[in-house]
Amino acid sequence: MDQGLENLALISLFSRPGWAGNDLFADPSEKIGSDFEQSFEQPITLSALNDIRDAAKKALDSSIFGKVSADVSNPTADRVSVVITIEPPGQDIKTLLVEKNGENWIAQKLSPANEREL
Repeated sequence: MDQGLENLALISLFSRPGWAGNDLFADPSEKIGSDFEQSFEQPITLSALNDIRDAAKKALDSSIFGKVSADVSNPTADRVSVVITIEPPGQDIKTLLVEKNGENWIAQKLSPANEREL
């Protein structure tokens, strides 16, 4: 994580609605949370891929990001790839690659790093 636009985009994409830190903001427009991560929790169908694309664009719907596009594909049975292109005003174009690999995510859920002994 850094202080760049990529960090802000990742926070916008991966902070779920109801994030506890929102309690610190009185102004509702400052609260964050998106359903991008949750959109991956459905069977992989054409409709699901469209939902993922729409969730990415909605999570990044802010003037700070400028024009945002998202291309979602299912290259193999257990993998979803999302390429997000952000065109912030007056800055270079940024590209984020988000991949859900079924086996990796299942392994991480079964043995999260915060629960492992060092």
